Amino acid sequence: MPPSRLSRRSLPPLLLALLAAGPSPAASICGLVTDVTTGGPVAQAGVFLRTAAGAYTGDHAATDAAGRYCLDGLAAGVYTLEVRVDDYVVAYRNGVEVADDVTDVPLAADLPAMRLALPWPNPSAGATKLRLVVRREAPVQLSVYDAGGRLLRTWSAATLAAGDHEYEWDASGPDGRPAPSGLYLVQARSEGRTSTRALVLTR
Repeated sequence: MPPSRLSRRSLPPLLLALLAAGPSPAASICGLVTDVTTGGPVAQAGVFLRTAAGAYTGDHAATDAAGRYCLDGLAAGVYTLEVRVDDYVVAYRNGVEVADDVTDVPLAADLPAMRLALPWPNPSAGATKLRLVVRREAPVQLSVYDAGGRLLRTWSAATLAAGDHEYEWDASGPDGRPAPSGLYLVQARSEGRTSTRALVLTR
């Protein structure tokens, strides 16, 4: 016997209404993220979509090497865009109106003066490399704390030149004795901003 065919009369009213309406228009937000200081593109920045009220929609994108991003498959509406680099909010744009086409939204990012990279190796059985990426000359303080907040080691500079700066923590305390296994916090401070990374010691 030939397979039975489903007639439109047998479909539920709600499904019939959806079929009659056709596919919903899909919109996109695309643009370029640039450094507000240098004007250069910002790569590997996270672009997050929020509603006009500020709720996160779950849609996000990352900028490519040229600083470009695209958020596709969006419903028409009014949105807010949030840009983050290394957990810092570096750009925020309210009132982005989207119809059923591509909306071009350039974003200027106010990047922090310095960035603290992940400690390496991590977990570590001993000495650990710490790296600071400084975008422009700035005062910087780098510190290592144990899980209880006790300061174990600190490096400070009144003015640290732009570029990459490497430090090494020998996994010892202020008394020179080896620090025990456990969780430690590496913290960098510059111009009122703080960046913290976790480090695990395994003896």
